[in-house]
Amino acid sequence: MQRSQPIIEQPIIEQPIIEFVNHASFVLEFAGHTIISDPWLFGTAFNDGWRLLCDSNFDPQRFRDINYIWISHEHPDHFSPMVLRSVPEAIRRDITVLFQQTKDRKVIDFCAEIGYKTLELPHMEPATLDDGLEVICGRMPLYDSWILYDCAGFKVLNLNDCTVTPKALETIRRVVGSIDVLFTQFSYAGWKGGPADTTMRRKAAAAKLSAMQTQIRVLAPTWTVPFASFSYFSHHENRHSNDSINRPDGAATAIRAAGSEPVVMYPGDTWRAGDQCNSDTALQRYRRHYDFAAKSYLSSESINEPTLIEAGRAYAARIRSNNSVALLRLIRRMPLLGLLRPLTIEAHDLGCRYRLSLEHGLEPLGALRPPDAQTSPNVRMHSSSLHYLLRHDWGYDTLAVNGRFEADLDGFKKMKKLLSIGSLNNAGHRLTVGLLFDRDFLRMVRAAALRLRAQQPSS
Repeated sequence: MQRSQPIIEQPIIEQPIIEFVNHASFVLEFAGHTIISDPWLFGTAFNDGWRLLCDSNFDPQRFRDINYIWISHEHPDHFSPMVLRSVPEAIRRDITVLFQQTKDRKVIDFCAEIGYKTLELPHMEPATLDDGLEVICGRMPLYDSWILYDCAGFKVLNLNDCTVTPKALETIRRVVGSIDVLFTQFSYAGWKGGPADTTMRRKAAAAKLSAMQTQIRVLAPTWTVPFASFSYFSHHENRHSNDSINRPDGAATAIRAAGSEPVVMYPGDTWRAGDQCNSDTALQRYRRHYDFAAKSYLSSESINEPTLIEAGRAYAARIRSNNSVALLRLIRRMPLLGLLRPLTIEAHDLGCRYRLSLEHGLEPLGALRPPDAQTSPNVRMHSSSLHYLLRHDWGYDTLAVNGRFEADLDGFKKMKKLLSIGSLNNAGHRLTVGLLFDRDFLRMVRAAALRLRAQQPSS
């Protein structure tokens, strides 16, 4: 008599429940525990340059059901102090904020100061949070990070808006293995020229979809959720930047063409990850939100010249105190680099031009004269943007994202070469001789160069 073969039961992999909150935020629930990513629920971001495309329906009281908050990076559409403060204090003490390890600890310390528990995640090392839920967080050059949720074998990777090279994607793949679900950005999110530069924006939109498809081909997710692009340029000075942004239906088509199944979610939608998902209802609901002529746009009050001059003086003093003055001078004298050179800025609402340098701060060049009587400025912006730029180390990053300025590509590059020193300081680095041998810093420089190259129009 032939013996029957024993039946080997395959382990049942529990699937997480995902609720889409808005923009780059979703709640993942697994094994009775919940983690929310990058909660930007209301208000503007980037100095009134961005608004959410549609309203959230996630009330701060709902944080009673949240165990963890993961914040990918310091940008205000991911790290929103206003939202974090809106959570009742009694609820905050039961929530742990997860953040990448950084030198300055700025984000993690802020969250601790307002009453949250905190946990720093080491670079690319597994960390177990609760029953069966393991995470791996990876830092990216400049300031960003990604996270993998390993739900007892069902893997969800959140790349948010990380700028990821093909080589970096291969590294991520080796670290996380095969994944089931990918969350990724699907449209451009920064300055892409002035009102007449529609072609530049169209190329940027196409490049973003192409980058998303590269991620899919390397990481091979079964399902891909397009997100982190549900915002719009919300100021009168940057509203032209909405003319070419990608929409979720185009993202869904690109995802399917790359070999993954698109999962498009509207705020409040839930999905048992891995189940069949029909995105048609969400796509239909989003369409009305892309009528940009019907959107409201903000304007700003002017800042007077004495206030600007004082802010410029403080900016230059802050840069000199935070960095090696000798190294600043040496770099400025290297003609091939073209770094840290003075910049000519026009405050168009004041009708005045200024020279900004690290030695003297902001110096007035007098009232505007006819165009043929004075050299064109490198960049034009509203006085409120200039004031914001000078007051904050992250001011240049904000300006580069909100696009509230006018410049040609050469002017933009010259502005970046002078003002990125503030971004470096904001990331917790000081320009010293030792920094030139810092591997993280060199990775940041390379990433910045790649970003700048991406701004170049293709021939």
